[in-house]
Amino acid sequence: MKPATGEQVAPADYAKFSSILSASKLQISTPNAKPGSKYELAQDSNFSGIVNEHFYVDKGSEALVMNMEGYKLRNELRVLENFKSDESQTFYRLSADLMPINPREAVENSPSKNDAMTFLQVHNKGTFDDGKHGVGYIPHPLLRVVYEADRKGIKDHYWAIIKNNNVNCGKDSGNRDTPVCKNSYVRMNLGKFTPDVPTHFDIIVGDQKLVIKVDGVTKVKHDISYWKDMLSYFKAGVYNQFENGKSEAHFYNLEYAIDTKQAQ
Repeated sequence: MKPATGEQVAPADYAKFSSILSASKLQISTPNAKPGSKYELAQDSNFSGIVNEHFYVDKGSEALVMNMEGYKLRNELRVLENFKSDESQTFYRLSADLMPINPREAVENSPSKNDAMTFLQVHNKGTFDDGKHGVGYIPHPLLRVVYEADRKGIKDHYWAIIKNNNVNCGKDSGNRDTPVCKNSYVRMNLGKFTPDVPTHFDIIVGDQKLVIKVDGVTKVKHDISYWKDMLSYFKAGVYNQFENGKSEAHFYNLEYAIDTKQAQ
C-alpha cells in the first residue's frame, strides 16, 4: 500500500470509484449535529468537484476517505437503484476493500452498549417506491456490516447484523415486544478487524439469498425468501452507532455491479 499524504482530491477523479459514484448520491451529516440528521450531495450522481474534509481521496494512498463525528450521524454513498432480491439470474454486488482507522479509539468514550460503527448496508425502500420512504418501508436494514469493539467478550471484530424477517419492529410499530421481533436479528461473526490492512468484502444479493464473502471466503449464505417483496439498495461509508467520537474508513476499492448468471 502507498502511504497516505493527507492531500485531498475529488473522488470523481479516480476511475476505480466510477462504478459506485456514477450510480449513487452522497448522504452526509453535519458533524455533531442532531442525531439522525443528514443532507444530500450529487443527487444526480455527478460527483465532479465534490470534495471536502469528510469525503475525499487521499492522493498518496489513493483510498477514498469517509469520516463523521457524532451519534447516529452518517457519511454514506446511497446507490440509487432499488432492486428485488428474488431474481434467479440477476445478482447485485457491493465490493469493498475497507480499512477503518483506529475504531477502538473512536468508540472508547461511548457508553459500552453503543460501540458499533456501520460501513456497508443493504437497506429497504419498502415494497413500492412512492418517491418518499416507500410503501411498506420498515426502519431496519436487511444487512449491516459493522465493527464492534466488544460483543459478548469477542473484541475488535466485524459482524453481519441480518434482519431475519420483514416485520416492522420499530418503536412506533406496536410489534416491539412480540416474539417475532425479539428474535428478528441474526449476528454472524465475519472475523477480526486487522489494523493497517484492508479487508475485502463482497456482498451479493440475488436468487433469494444474501451472500457475504470476506477476503474471498464465503462467511454467510443466508436464505432471504422472506425479503422477496421488498425493494433493496446498497449503502457504503460510515454510520455512527456510538457516542462522543469520530469514525473514519478508508476504501481502497469500492465497486457496485450487477452480475447476470446465464441459465444452464
